[in-house]
Amino acid sequence: MRNILTIARHDLKMVVTDRPALVWMILMPIVFIGFFGMVFGGGEQGEPADAPVRLTLVDHDGGFLARALVEDLEIQRLELVELSASEAESATDTIRTLVIPEDFTEHVMAGEKVTLRLDKEPGSNAEAGLVAQTRVLSSVGRIIGRLIEMASDEGVVRAEDSFVATGGGDDVVTVDGRFAGQATTSPSGFAQSIPGNTVLFVMLVALTYGAATITGERMGGQLRRLVTTPVSRAEIILGKVAGRVAVAVVQVTVLILAALAAKLALDINIGDHTGAAYVILLCYALCVAPLGVAVGAWFRDPDRAANIGVLITMVMGAFGGCMWPLEFVSPTLQRLSLVFPTGWAMKALHQVISFGRGLGDVVPEMLVLAGFALLFTVLASRSLRVE
Repeated sequence: MRNILTIARHDLKMVVTDRPALVWMILMPIVFIGFFGMVFGGGEQGEPADAPVRLTLVDHDGGFLARALVEDLEIQRLELVELSASEAESATDTIRTLVIPEDFTEHVMAGEKVTLRLDKEPGSNAEAGLVAQTRVLSSVGRIIGRLIEMASDEGVVRAEDSFVATGGGDDVVTVDGRFAGQATTSPSGFAQSIPGNTVLFVMLVALTYGAATITGERMGGQLRRLVTTPVSRAEIILGKVAGRVAVAVVQVTVLILAALAAKLALDINIGDHTGAAYVILLCYALCVAPLGVAVGAWFRDPDRAANIGVLITMVMGAFGGCMWPLEFVSPTLQRLSLVFPTGWAMKALHQVISFGRGLGDVVPEMLVLAGFALLFTVLASRSLRVE
């Protein structure tokens, strides 16, 4: 064990003292995370039910109940835009529109059924539409509560002044809206960018620097000289794998700490189970490290090993969902993603970051990653010749 740790410590030191390697380990992932997080929707942080929502309002009535409804909507977390009927017809940015019909007040006061219409543009955000609908229902509920409060014993509603007088009391009806269960929408913004680029760059470093150094040591004779020392072949291979695991652990730790700092400073949404995401990434590190050793053992030129490592990373990253959410692709490609460790890592990370699940819910995915780790370790052992 001491020999394994000595080899691993040496390899870790070689990487962390190499400035270009540190740039690709730490700086480039952070740059890519920030850029793609902002480009693909970095502004949608926080709980959807608490977010401000834009709502266009068209009042065809103008009666006192319609005005009361508008006033109540104004105190909701709504970006309310009031338009006349003619303005609404020519407007092009009415994502969702609440229409108060003509004679709204008259029909309600007469006890007749009346319908408020909430129009939504095709393709608009479904969560935001549900939030707007809930807040409209909340305002309608309060209006109904005030009408009940001012009703006489005979059930006949009194005058407008009496209705206005009910505005200062406690609400008879309240509506509390929140999203239940787990999210079903595709991860976007930083919820996709953080796990995607972390998984991508952990593999990239392991399959470029990790592979190229193995090739260089083979061709330079360092491994042959190492055999002449009291170190077994198994210790050499496990030491090389452990060194690349150590590099990946350092990389993952720094990136997770950077994500936590961004969450505190910029309110970036990375979910409530950061510890679970860290454990998943550690399992992933165990998986990609031996693959880097195997790739380095296949070639005689370090540059070629690094180039092939980039190619393998790009293919696994693309099919594994690192560059775009797998929910955007066909079911066939979603199934194909599970051929690669990147697909299982992204599936597990999305569960804990975007869908609110805990570590116990992603045990199957971590077991699959452990299986990949074992497979790649055997592959590295059979590929790397140190005699």
